[in-house]
Amino acid sequence: MKVIITEKINDAGIEILKKYGQVDCRFGIPKEDLKKCLADYDVMIVRVAYPIDKEVIDCGKNLKAICMNGIGLNHIDCDYAKEKGIAVFNVADASNDAVAELAMALMLNIARKVTPAANSTRQEGTWNKHAFTGVQLKDKVLGILALGKIGSRVAKYAQAFGMTVIAFDPYLDKSKAAEMNVELVDTVEKLLARANIISVHSPLTKETYHMIGKDQIALMPKGSLILNLGRGGVVDEEALYEALKSGQLAGAAVDVMEQEPPGKNKLFELDNFMATPHIGAATIEAQEAISRKLAEKILAHLNIA
Repeated sequence: MKVIITEKINDAGIEILKKYGQVDCRFGIPKEDLKKCLADYDVMIVRVAYPIDKEVIDCGKNLKAICMNGIGLNHIDCDYAKEKGIAVFNVADASNDAVAELAMALMLNIARKVTPAANSTRQEGTWNKHAFTGVQLKDKVLGILALGKIGSRVAKYAQAFGMTVIAFDPYLDKSKAAEMNVELVDTVEKLLARANIISVHSPLTKETYHMIGKDQIALMPKGSLILNLGRGGVVDEEALYEALKSGQLAGAAVDVMEQEPPGKNKLFELDNFMATPHIGAATIEAQEAISRKLAEKILAHLNIA
């Protein structure tokens, strides 16, 4: 077995794979260089540096598996890979707690204006306790878009803060939501109209692209907050900018953007917007678990261990 790893992953999975074959850690390899050497490998482990498109896949003459060290597969042409007989893997469960915890961290941050207050104190040398009045989470209505494994954890954490949780998820049964003490609504519009805070955990598909745009944001109570820890593109960034600038939204925090890295983006000009660089799964525990589970999936697929 010959494995190429194109971006840094936790050592735990690497050490497992090394017991059964050759593992080449080519972290940061440019796309063109990858295409030139890919024919030598049975397995490719990637993250999100660039799309794994038809051009790349066609270079993998001996590829048996393309493996994503994480959840998202929207940058991999999965259908084409499967046409070529190449399996595509991800690790869907190992980072759920980490992402949900980050959602709560971002929620508290924008609700209580933690980052602006800390920056004012440290960088400007001020002690202006009256300039950063926020809102409590207690008694607020949290609307979760996609009540899956991450969204359901966010619901549980939010309830511990005394929040009422409602959700939109067309793939979830109402009885299942009721078990979580969450009210399931049947449209995104109903969710937005009732919630003070929205937490987005949807994947990016044709159906969810710009699901939250200008018209949808206009339905939200003035001064609401929005989080996106799903995928960039679910929230229309132009509409988000206008809503934050006008005061329709009091704040927004995202861990994902339509373009990553985002480059020059006018959202960063706004004091009520914050972004983290897609760090939802970036905990020591989650990264070790993802790496281990991915290695185990590879070995099982190749019938090696």
